Amino acid sequence: MNARSDGAGQTGSRKGGGRGAGWSGSAVQAIKDRLNIVDIVRRYVNLQQAGGNRWMGPCPFHQETKGSFSVNADEGFFYCFGCQAAGDIFDFYGRINGLDFKEALEQLAEEAGVALEARQRDPGEARARDLRREALKMHEAAKDFYRRNLESSQGRTCRDYLAGRQLDAKIVESFELGWSLGEWATLAQQLERIGFRKENGIEAGLLIRGDKGGVYDRFRSRLMFPIKNLSGQTIAFGGRIIAEADAAKYINSSDSPIYKKGDNLYGLFQARRSIAVKKAALLTEGYMDVLTLHQFGYQNACGVLGTALTPEQVKRLAGFCSDFELLFDGDGPGRKAALRACEMLLTRGLRCKVTLMPEGEDIDSLLKGGGPEMFENLRLAAPDGLTFCIRSLNEQYAPKDAIVWVKDFLGKLEQPALFSRFVSEFSKGLGFEESVLRKELQRPKGADDSGRAGGQGNSGTSGDSYGRPGWDKSRGMRGKAAPGVAVEAARGLDTDVLFLTYAVRNLHLVPTLRDQGMEFALHTPRGRALWAKLLGSNSASPEYDIFPLLDDKQKEFWVRCRTVDVPPKDEAKDALELKMICESIKRLVRDKQSVSYKQALAGLNGDDYENEFLRALSEKLTGKPLGEKQ
Repeated sequence: MNARSDGAGQTGSRKGGGRGAGWSGSAVQAIKDRLNIVDIVRRYVNLQQAGGNRWMGPCPFHQETKGSFSVNADEGFFYCFGCQAAGDIFDFYGRINGLDFKEALEQLAEEAGVALEARQRDPGEARARDLRREALKMHEAAKDFYRRNLESSQGRTCRDYLAGRQLDAKIVESFELGWSLGEWATLAQQLERIGFRKENGIEAGLLIRGDKGGVYDRFRSRLMFPIKNLSGQTIAFGGRIIAEADAAKYINSSDSPIYKKGDNLYGLFQARRSIAVKKAALLTEGYMDVLTLHQFGYQNACGVLGTALTPEQVKRLAGFCSDFELLFDGDGPGRKAALRACEMLLTRGLRCKVTLMPEGEDIDSLLKGGGPEMFENLRLAAPDGLTFCIRSLNEQYAPKDAIVWVKDFLGKLEQPALFSRFVSEFSKGLGFEESVLRKELQRPKGADDSGRAGGQGNSGTSGDSYGRPGWDKSRGMRGKAAPGVAVEAARGLDTDVLFLTYAVRNLHLVPTLRDQGMEFALHTPRGRALWAKLLGSNSASPEYDIFPLLDDKQKEFWVRCRTVDVPPKDEAKDALELKMICESIKRLVRDKQSVSYKQALAGLNGDDYENEFLRALSEKLTGKPLGEKQ
């Protein structure tokens, strides 16, 4: 079994249990029955048949030259041999379109003609669902209202402003720009006129209740930018003041039942197809910058909605591409935002470059003033993200602070294979000997010059699963395993992988393995976590029942077990394998019980959990409490 499978129970970026909660299992299964995963994947990936119902193609989730992306039509899973992305039809559709499970489920259900029904009818959830539906309807009505205002005689000021900004009518139409009137409650009156309650308009974020109890519009006398989700539904607005006034230049919708600031990007709905085709995204800050980029043919551009780039936005974009170009202002705040964005992208294994605007310019003024040629020259001279980070550290950070930044950066890496490369690049770019930098990285955070951890509460116990320096109970000192412990840990990991691979491939035998004592034969917390989910499955439909509850690492392990190097069925060999597995489990359980019991009798005290286990074991085996004379 490949060593990558040691993630059998490791917690991934998405917590298990939330994916299928609240939805009818029959509906989920019906979608899988009606939609072929190969047909869905082929919309985005050039697949070639590789024998039977197995298909191969280039992975859409990372950059590669060889096709390592596999789709198994019989099992209904995809797996990438390069980046280890894995899952079912919902995982693929959600990841490629930047959707969460609920959004992917709803869109695929509509395509499959499957009605969704909540598994449990909770009054609070039912009200929240109704409010979300009404909020979407109100935002659609508000968008239409603002668009009509722009086209009316009252919208002439705004139309003149757009003409002065040289914005094409096609862009105005494509992005459905509008105009909010200057009166206090024109939208409130319009929503009430077509049947919406003001209280719901307040909850939806379109209206505001004043200090004296009156209700008025959130947006007044502003150019309106509808913000859409990936389904094309309007979920929020941005508003720009166009006349000199004592008011904020831009205001944005507040969080609501259908909108959370930092989860969405302006223009992504319009840019998504171009991003998917070009495998690259242009990322900028302002509404007008996005519109201008699209007008000049950069249709893969979107904006971060006036906030710093967030992990949620990166996750949505990474479903479309792995290459990003950051187009930010060249002032101090713009450089700071670009450095933070580079860090977020690079630590996730994504590629990026940074194009900073000249002082006093933004994208809109540069393209319309200097023209596309000047803009292209600026882009050609732009450094890649890592080079930009190193330049920024040299220019803005003292060496001591640069080391702290690098340590924090490397601690966030999601792709272990990048660790050595980044260490080499940072040491070269910052002028440190690589061996010195590596030694520095091994010190606990807060350590003084002697290497001792300093500061209250910092024991230097931080570490991670990528093999970088960290403390583990099995280690006698940092970076060096206690004698014999590393060998035993590796052996335990190997047996966990062996037993769990067999269990995942033979779900109908989980009760048999349980009766043999599988729980006590597993060594690692990761292994026991996956086994607990196997035990909680529905024996009538275990695969459906378990898979929605798995985290990313567990899904990767599951799909590998069921689709990679699976031996053909052979009754005689299968019976022999089951016998050998059961004998191995019983022998391991017996050996562990014997060792633990002898240690207990010798007065070796473990932690509280182990002591409780030994007490229970002693009573079970001897009928007497632990410590009493046998």
